[in-house]
Amino acid sequence: MLRKLSKFTARSPALAMTGLLLAVAAGAPVQAQAQDPRTGNHPAHVHGVARLDVALEGNTLTLQLDSPLANLVGFEHVPSSTADKDAVALMARTLRDVTRMFATDAAAGCKSAEIQLSSPVLTPAQLGENAPATGEAVPRDGHADLDGDFTLVCASPGALSVVDASQLLGAFPGLQRIDVQLATPKKQGALQLAPGNGVIPLQ
Repeated sequence: MLRKLSKFTARSPALAMTGLLLAVAAGAPVQAQAQDPRTGNHPAHVHGVARLDVALEGNTLTLQLDSPLANLVGFEHVPSSTADKDAVALMARTLRDVTRMFATDAAAGCKSAEIQLSSPVLTPAQLGENAPATGEAVPRDGHADLDGDFTLVCASPGALSVVDASQLLGAFPGLQRIDVQLATPKKQGALQLAPGNGVIPLQ
């Protein structure tokens, strides 16, 4: 289930279908989701709100974060000042501390296996990536997102009962709400996280 995502690749079709099936099963009307005009597959860019897809398959836990960059660093332009560059560096270091940002049950023994961060206004080097710059076009509308793809491998996935994103919400005050889509062998659904309510139950 290791998947490398970039700004221009679609989110997991399985997770998207899970959300659709849940809505239909609940009798809810299915509405077209606002899309990002640059990609055609991302939800509308709303400051203060991020999206997190969480999936557990076998012993692999994947978390895919999609957030307006402003939620994380306070701006969405190419960083030019020292203060802007420092803010980006701090954000990248913080997000790469994945087992703190997304805390799991100690008994599950989850360890970080892969982290990929990308944004159209930030270079891979600014995000701590080894990949060369992609030459992505800077968004014309001034809105830019940060995509994070986090993969953890758990020694005892059966002991994994929660993912706690409280530290993520605490580290970035601009995050006021995280819309979560969840798919595990025991549970599928959607929920919202907010400061003071950052726990995702997996069972």
